[in-house]
Amino acid sequence: MKNSSLAMRLAMAVIFLAVIAYFGFNMAAYFMDPYITTVAYGFTGENAVTVSGYVVRDEEVLTGGGELVYSARGEGERVGKGGTVALIYQSAQALDDANALRALEEQLEQLQYARTLASGTQASARLDDEIRDALMAFRRSLAGGKASSAGDTSSALRTAVLKRSYAYSGTGELEAAIAGLQEQISVLSAAADPSTARITAPDAGIFSSLVDGYESVLNLEMLEMLTPERYREIQAVQDTAGVGRMVYGSKWAFAALMEAEDAGRLAEGDTVTLRFQKGLERDMTMRVETISPQQDGQRVVVFSSEKYLSLTTLLRRQNALVIFDTYSGIRVPRSAVRVENVPVTDEEGNPVLDSSGQQKTVASTCVYCLWGRYARRKPVEVLWQEEDYLLVVPDEDALAGLSSESNREGRKLRVGDSVITAAAELYDGKVIR
Repeated sequence: MKNSSLAMRLAMAVIFLAVIAYFGFNMAAYFMDPYITTVAYGFTGENAVTVSGYVVRDEEVLTGGGELVYSARGEGERVGKGGTVALIYQSAQALDDANALRALEEQLEQLQYARTLASGTQASARLDDEIRDALMAFRRSLAGGKASSAGDTSSALRTAVLKRSYAYSGTGELEAAIAGLQEQISVLSAAADPSTARITAPDAGIFSSLVDGYESVLNLEMLEMLTPERYREIQAVQDTAGVGRMVYGSKWAFAALMEAEDAGRLAEGDTVTLRFQKGLERDMTMRVETISPQQDGQRVVVFSSEKYLSLTTLLRRQNALVIFDTYSGIRVPRSAVRVENVPVTDEEGNPVLDSSGQQKTVASTCVYCLWGRYARRKPVEVLWQEEDYLLVVPDEDALAGLSSESNREGRKLRVGDSVITAAAELYDGKVIR
């Protein structure tokens, strides 16, 4: 029994030492291996600067207001001349009654819409898909902090649920519900407060419920004379009373204070891409409207656009990325890129000699990649450089000089290649493993 126990202990010790030796050998090989590789991947780089500025529109504040105000229009909604944009109530009870009336009218509209579909042939699965899509859209709106779009999707969700509820239960219950709502609406409409004030749009435009005090300070016409000194003097008016504002026209602008060196890369009439940090979930292609004279090393650059005006109504002081150029290529570490002198050969592969009888060489930029057990040289062209990486593409001119199509394809750098980033000694065809 003792001999068996001793043998077991010796076996376990041998196994333990073997495991330690195995991991020790592999760790030593890892740290002693002079070749380090990384995977090349596609990447888009941007040459851009961040600027601060003001979003400018032609606007008019709608006077009036108080605590009992109801905005009859959604943010960014287009309103015709004389259209109602807000209602001012004289009492809290009048506001509550009006809100209840609006809720009933919305429900009636949904029921009437459901009635038009109740006798259709839509399958329940189709309606369930519609409800699911509306739920997902509502969740995305809430997660993204988009209150206005969440309201629109919630309305679509309620309508979809009503359609599902009444589509197969017949129209009897639906007609009774519609009749009941119509009766309630009649009672509340008759009891409505006649002293409610109505605010209308002086002219056709886009409504915004936000008043920030810049409406009378910033407009499109004054931007032509805006200098760095005047830009720094811009201040909002303190009195911001009003029920909202109307935005007129279709044009809006972004006036930014830029370093003269950066502004020097632009010219009036150029188009450039701007990416706002918040409020606009898309890159904007804008026109360089004006560039002010230089003052203290800075210029005011005005960018303009006639698209998406209704999406800018809540934007004023903004930071934006001005993107001068965009580069798409293959991202590799800076340490992987080498410049080597490559011998020049003719079409038949014979050396080309210089006047002294020596073979000519030409400087070539390249990377080395693992090709099975070997290092393979692949010529590249550098598109863009950053501190720790470069964007490159295959050097088509260098590849064109190779003897065969298969050789050219094999020497072309591709996304997913294992690029050698560090090596004690490296040359084409060297055995790596």
